[in-house]
Amino acid sequence: MKKQRFNPLFNSYLIYIGVAIASGGVALYTPLIVSETGKNFSGFWAASILFGLNLGRVLGSYAGSRYTTLANHPLAISGNILLEGIALYWMAYLQQAWALAVFALLAGLGSGLSFPGLKNYLLKLKSLDRASLFSRLAFAIRMGLVGGYLMASWVPHHSLKIVFLIVLITFILYGVFMLIAMRAISRYEVRQIQNEATQPDALHNDQGLTAQHVGTNNTAPASLPFMFYLSNAIFWCFAVQPMIGFSLHIPKYTPDIPVSTPFWLAALVIIFFQIPISKRAIRTRDHFRFLQIGYGCLLVSFALMVVQGKHSYAVIGSAILLSFGQVFYGPSLDVLTARFADKMSADTGKLMSQQMLYQSMGSMVGSMAGGVLFDLAQYWHRPELNWLLLAAASLWMMILSKNKIPDLYRSASDTSANSAVNKVGNISR
Repeated sequence: MKKQRFNPLFNSYLIYIGVAIASGGVALYTPLIVSETGKNFSGFWAASILFGLNLGRVLGSYAGSRYTTLANHPLAISGNILLEGIALYWMAYLQQAWALAVFALLAGLGSGLSFPGLKNYLLKLKSLDRASLFSRLAFAIRMGLVGGYLMASWVPHHSLKIVFLIVLITFILYGVFMLIAMRAISRYEVRQIQNEATQPDALHNDQGLTAQHVGTNNTAPASLPFMFYLSNAIFWCFAVQPMIGFSLHIPKYTPDIPVSTPFWLAALVIIFFQIPISKRAIRTRDHFRFLQIGYGCLLVSFALMVVQGKHSYAVIGSAILLSFGQVFYGPSLDVLTARFADKMSADTGKLMSQQMLYQSMGSMVGSMAGGVLFDLAQYWHRPELNWLLLAAASLWMMILSKNKIPDLYRSASDTSANSAVNKVGNISR
């Protein structure tokens, strides 16, 4: 029988297409369910849906980091994707706000378990450049969001059952595309291991055994510095807050522009600039510089809202700067995590789950804090207060991203590398 030739690029695009389709479903339902809940119940319950979604992602990411089979096996990943789709579909039939929050939590659980596994399978495509892998992933997500927003303009909003049926279909397609790609990647990985095992060179086999032994012993304690994870959580906490902040700010201070304007701009900027900018980062030092630039973009964005927040052009400019912050920060953080995992022979899926855990925690806190800070600013009659606090915190994180966080990362990498060398020496003796 003729062996099928494995095409890494084709399988990566299967994953991207699946992610784009599911992102379209997310863009279709999120503004609708939040606005409907706010109208029928209250702003608190509307925020509780986003809070529950992100809390579920936190719990899912934590479970994935503890029990890697839940986040790494192809059937488990596809099953978690289906769990998310089914939980979202049943939201169309719920009449109580607390029930919507509970099912949002279930959907987030599926997302938190599946997304780190997705990144792990992309990283198995070792012949493809990692920076390009993650920048294309971000590009696919934004393309899906734009498509979802466009679809929302003609889907009949009065029937939630139709909306969430479309959402369920998008997640089924996502799960199928992922399963096809993951099975192909797994088969290729098995063939590679078998080919290496049949090599006649005994020295090669000994080296493979040694590396495997070191990797196994080194996997358990493998962890990035806490400040690295915390930086990720804080970045997404700040980046998510304007989703709530703009939605509340625009109707009150700049009603001449549609509320959806910042979200369209965010998606389009990332679509056009993500891949070209990500390609410019090659060395580890470049990626750390990109993390700092990401925080710098947040700083300027929030400062613009402090100074000129009552003008439409400031809101638009702030949204564009926030988008550039994500363009610089997101893919570079993924690349740094993957390089760290390689250097210390760690479980990449586990580290990606830990990274997703902190990102989801930041998004969870940010979604609630956005509303609370806006309310406090209104209470004290200082509409610029929430943006001022965000700008000050972004400045502090930008300073830490220049030296402190890179130094901690390099120190952890060097310690693990020395440990691995010592273990190899002990085994060879």
